[in-house]
Amino acid sequence: MRSNKIKSAIAASALVVMMAAAGQAQALELGAKAGSDFTELDVGMGRQTSGLYLSGNWAKDTKNGRQVGGIGAGFNIPVGPAMINLGAKSVYLQGTTSDNEGVAFPVGGGITIPFTDSLAFYGEGYVAPDALNNSVKSYIEADGGLSWVPFRPLKLKAGYRYVGIDGTAGNPNERIIDGAYLGAQLDF
Repeated sequence: MRSNKIKSAIAASALVVMMAAAGQAQALELGAKAGSDFTELDVGMGRQTSGLYLSGNWAKDTKNGRQVGGIGAGFNIPVGPAMINLGAKSVYLQGTTSDNEGVAFPVGGGITIPFTDSLAFYGEGYVAPDALNNSVKSYIEADGGLSWVPFRPLKLKAGYRYVGIDGTAGNPNERIIDGAYLGAQLDF
């Protein structure tokens, strides 16, 4: 009985060490953005290094309750000092009508271009035409701005975020998120 507990403790310790080692290779990001009419929470892993990355976000329009949230994965490719990413997402969207509520599977990518060690431009865009969603004609999202690292692990952001849907016949086109924001992110 005691040897099983010891084996379990060793296995658990080995798992923690492997997770910590993987965490060293894949930096974790936690962030938040706030605009005049929306808030957004973000999480990511591996977004700043070449290779595979994972991401997730949830955003809500604080005026009318429209919201969008999703998870994504992709691949980062360094090109000189810049980092290009290509990816796909699975997104839940909720417009003002029940017909503008559903799931979209947008594809897209982005780029980060550093100007200095602490200042960079970033931008990304994703789109899901009719064939890649179940409730609207199309889904579009874009995000871009400047980031500044005053000290590690803090990153400050200022940018513009847009998430919109083109409704099916008889349903409205909607801007779920549309506006400038300020944000902060912790990179571990």
